[in-house]
Amino acid sequence: MGARVLQRIGGHTGSVNTAIFDTTGDYVVSGGQDKRILLSNANTGRQVQSYDGHGWAVQGVAISQDGSQLASCGGDRMVFVWDISTAQIKRKLTGHQQRVDCVASSKDGTIVASGSFDKTVCIWDMRAAPRSPLQVLKESKDGVASLVMTDSEIIAGSIDNCVRTYDIRMARVIEDSLGSPVVSVAIPNSQTSMLAVGCMDNTIQLLDRSNGGNVVATFAGHKCAEYRIQCDANKKMVVSGSEDGFVYLWGVVTSGDKVTQYTSRLSGHTGIVNSVRLHPQSDSNPEKAFVMVSAGSNGSVIIWG
Repeated sequence: MGARVLQRIGGHTGSVNTAIFDTTGDYVVSGGQDKRILLSNANTGRQVQSYDGHGWAVQGVAISQDGSQLASCGGDRMVFVWDISTAQIKRKLTGHQQRVDCVASSKDGTIVASGSFDKTVCIWDMRAAPRSPLQVLKESKDGVASLVMTDSEIIAGSIDNCVRTYDIRMARVIEDSLGSPVVSVAIPNSQTSMLAVGCMDNTIQLLDRSNGGNVVATFAGHKCAEYRIQCDANKKMVVSGSEDGFVYLWGVVTSGDKVTQYTSRLSGHTGIVNSVRLHPQSDSNPEKAFVMVSAGSNGSVIIWG
């Protein structure tokens, strides 16, 4: 299990905090300390578009399923919603009191959720005229570091050691305590009952949400103790950035209490690897099985495969 560098994407000055694929896997959106958001061709590494408007570092980005809408958030306490093709700002959403670290979008882009250091999750309806949040979720006792959204749920990882699953249709919340600050949550592409949770005790835990949120596997070997290191997973593999500058890979096994050490680690960054995201076709297309994008504190974005 391994990968090599396919492309190095430049354009940022300073740390790149996040990088994700669009739904086709042909483009990458990255955001960084330089307040910039860049859209780049994943196959050539060429910059296609820039999105300039944030007043502080960009912490998170999300793309709608049809690829027409981009949501971003940052240290300026703002959530911006962009038209991807024109790079024009469609909405500026205000409601958070502190830095906004993460953002998620529904498939059709009509609902955007944002998580903040102010301990709240704001839900925004893009169809509504008011710019104020549709709903503010206040269950977290510390900063909200990571969000994912499904058709019916918003899943939030918090520094208060908890993962909270908000069932939007049933208006209820399920809380799972991990015993360590949660900085990343990811749903494997083909396993919506499973949840990969990155914690600040140098582990990634795999939760079975269909079985009471039980931890069915623990992955270790990388370093995540001080920074918001982002992980990802599919049905065969877990990947993560690390504070030691490597990209880490594990094979998915359900090992219960046993800790699974990494299968391989990739060298290409210098400094911290802030995030890793798998190609959207990593499960379905064997040629994309090891394709991923990583973002580093040295200003680089790397496509692996």
